[in-house]
Amino acid sequence: MVIEIEQAEQTWRLLWSHIACQIISRLPAHEPCEIVFAGYGWGLRNRHTQRALLIHPTAEGREIGDLSLTVRGEGGQVIPRYGGDLLRYEDQVTDIVETVVRSYLLDQPCAR
Repeated sequence: MVIEIEQAEQTWRLLWSHIACQIISRLPAHEPCEIVFAGYGWGLRNRHTQRALLIHPTAEGREIGDLSLTVRGEGGQVIPRYGGDLLRYEDQVTDIVETVVRSYLLDQPCAR
């Protein structure tokens, strides 16, 4: 039973890590940013300012949302799902990440 729970947890993390990777990979390319990953998370880092963001499977607060956004030096936040389906949630996360990229990472439009 414990092994099944651990396997389910690992599968859940891998699934959401893959979705995070897809979201980051589909973002428009902007200079001077590059794709980064850490643990199960994927994100972008501005090479000049070292500012970075990461989307990753939620550790605590999964009842709110499956993915969280962490901004280097600013902390993290669960991205609420509001009971929406997977595709709607993925679009919502993409919109949030694009907004944070423009407002936090860029002075100008990130190359991958």
